[in-house]
Parts: sequence; structure tokens; C-alpha cells
Amino acid sequence: MRAILRVLAMSILIAVMTGTAYLAGFTTSWIMNNRTDLLGAAPAARAAEEKASTARPDSFKVFWEAWDIVRREFYGEIPDDQEMTYGAIRGMLNTLGDPNTIFIDPKTAELERTQIRGEFEGIGAVVTMNEQGQLVVVAPMEGQPAMEAGLRAGDIILAVDGKEITGMTLTDAVLLIRGPRGTTVTLTVLRPGEPEPLTFEIVRARIQVQTVSYRMLEEAPDIGYIRLSIFGNRTDQELRNAIFELRKQGAKAFIVDVRNNPGGLLSSVIDVASEFIERGVIVTERWSDGRERPFQAKGRGLLTDPNIPLVLLVNRGSASASEILAGAIRDYKRGFLVGEKTFGKGAVQQVYTLSDKSQLNVTVAHWLTPNGDDINEEGIMPDVEVIMTEEQIRAGEDVQLQRAIELLQEQLQESSLVPQS
Repeated sequence: MRAILRVLAMSILIAVMTGTAYLAGFTTSWIMNNRTDLLGAAPAARAAEEKASTARPDSFKVFWEAWDIVRREFYGEIPDDQEMTYGAIRGMLNTLGDPNTIFIDPKTAELERTQIRGEFEGIGAVVTMNEQGQLVVVAPMEGQPAMEAGLRAGDIILAVDGKEITGMTLTDAVLLIRGPRGTTVTLTVLRPGEPEPLTFEIVRARIQVQTVSYRMLEEAPDIGYIRLSIFGNRTDQELRNAIFELRKQGAKAFIVDVRNNPGGLLSSVIDVASEFIERGVIVTERWSDGRERPFQAKGRGLLTDPNIPLVLLVNRGSASASEILAGAIRDYKRGFLVGEKTFGKGAVQQVYTLSDKSQLNVTVAHWLTPNGDDINEEGIMPDVEVIMTEEQIRAGEDVQLQRAIELLQEQLQESSLVPQS
């Protein structure tokens, strides 16, 4: 149980999985499949866009006046044109008052795309940046080059191929460590307790990110525990494998944990929800002009039997796709939701890749649960609210998980008392 708490607490701090998963900003950004008007742009929207295009020169006259004055008069170093352009875009988007309509620079956008693809070429280590601007290894991934080379949690990476990275942005440091499989990267590492820095030569490899982890609970041997860290391309297949294995080990009830899961692909959460819900609408997409598009369960799920007890663990870090799953399970009464109110991120972003590989995420619609509830800025209340205190987290006491176990054990006990014909 302490291990689960450490993972949950750590997920708040982890900004990137070197060559595996980039999480910075992901909790407020729904990454969808690149789409171009699946339902067709509304005529009014197209007309407005054409009008804006023709009015652009006069509308931007003041902007260019200000730009020229700053470049001519500012006492100090002027950022390059690209940085100024990115700043202008972000300023424009800020006027919309929508935290989910965002601009992402090319480097960060590529790392986020890697998060969804679920594979990378790198060394396989979870890293974060500490308050001193140092890159710290949170954990080397099991069986991957970083672990095989001897990197340990707590190691501080000082330099990459001789280039000092302290004070560098997290994105830039990660991109230095990444590289084509088969190539070698040299890391200079400061290890607590060692008098001198250590040198590691690590051969990069292609690594697939596991978005699902699972185990039988030692404290409840009839219950299988499944953790979903994100909804990516392979999440449903990984989930099916987990269910198969846990059933083989004797699981009669299941806990699915989406705490601090920031979301992911729409297609992925539809597949995942279909493992628990046999038929019906999983979620509905409602656009600003009133159009709606329902997404149906696909059938043939492995845990759709209502007699198999199920609990979904949620908290305020459960967002987007996690909330779609929670809403469907709640509305169809497929299982209990235990934990805290979810984040409330039910706005749909359409993702545009711009000419320089930067990315624009634009809110175009909202998600509705099967019962028609708008998730955005509202979140989903659990059936059983269990608030985790800071003291409990520090002590490794997962009262949310414990309450889920108690609920399932009660259900298993009740089912065992029912006479069998």
C-alpha cells in the first residue's frame, strides 16, 4: 500500500519520463487524434473565419506598431522572432479565458505526442527538475538501459555528453538524453554519498511505455488491482491482458485506479469503458452550435458482468478521459466511485499541428456523460467520498484504497451468502 501512495505522490512531481512520457501541462490538455472537422465546420464559423482573414491587415496594425517600437527602443536583450511570435500567440489565447485552449512549442509538442504513442527511443528513466534546477532521476524503468547501466533513484544528472544541463529547461535536458536507438549517451551523475561524480555510458533503445500496471492485493487476495496511468494507444490491450492475468490468479473483484490520470485519447477511453459496459452511449460530444455526436460501447468487454464487483478510484487529479470513464461507470451503476471529486475537465480540444511542428489545442466542444451531465468545470463526485490528508499521504496510509477494499469485500461476502440453485 505504501508503494501505491509513493506512486501517487510522485505523479504530481514527475514532469517527464525520459524518452517515454511527457506530462507537463497534460492535465489541462486533452490530446485527441488529429482531426479536421469530423462533423464539418458550421457555415457561420467558416464565414467568420473568412471575414477575419480579410480584416487581418488593419486589425493587426497596432500590434505591428507596438512590435516595432519595442524592437527599436527596448533597453535590454530582445528575444528572437520565434520566441516573440510564440509569446504573441499565447497572449492572444489568454484573452479567450479558456485554460484548455493552449499553444505548445515544437519540442514540448513532440514529447506529448510521444506520451500518446507510448514508445520512444531513449534510456528509459523517469526524471524531474528539482528546485535547484537539477535533473533528478525519480526512477529507472524496470529492465531498461538506464537500470541496466546502474542509474538509481535520486541520482542527479549534471551533464549529457559533456554538456552541463543544470539550469536548462526540463524539455531541453530530456531531448539531449533522447536519441536514436543503438547510439550511446554519456551521463555525468552526482550520487548522494559518493565523493565524486560518476560517469555512465548508456546505449539508447526503443522502449514501449506500459500505461497499465496490476497486481493481486496481498491484503485482499480475492481482489485484483489495476492502475491506469494514462489513456494511450495500447491501454485497452494492456488492460485486457491485466484482467486475464488477474483472473488466472483468482481475482473475483476489481479495483481500477485512475487517480492522477490526466486523460488521453478519446478512442482509448471508449475502448476501456467498453470493457466494463456492454452497450449504450459512453459519452456524447456537444458542439457550440448544438450538434451532438454520441460514442457507443463496443461490446465484448471482459468485465461487463454486473455480478463482478468493481470500484473505480478517483481524485482531483483524475481528468478528461478519466472523467469520461467515471461518468459512464457511475451513470450505468456498473461499480462504485471512491475517492475525491474529479478535476472537471470535460472540454474537447481539437489538435492542430502548425507549420513548424508546434501545436494548437482549441476547445471545440464539451463532453456529456450518458445521463447528459456536463463534466467541464463541474467534475464528478464519487459515490463514497474519502479525502486523503497530507499526514496520511506522508505516512503511506491509502485510506481511499482501503475503503475500496472494504466495499468489495462486503459485496463478495453478500454474494457468497446467496443460495445457489
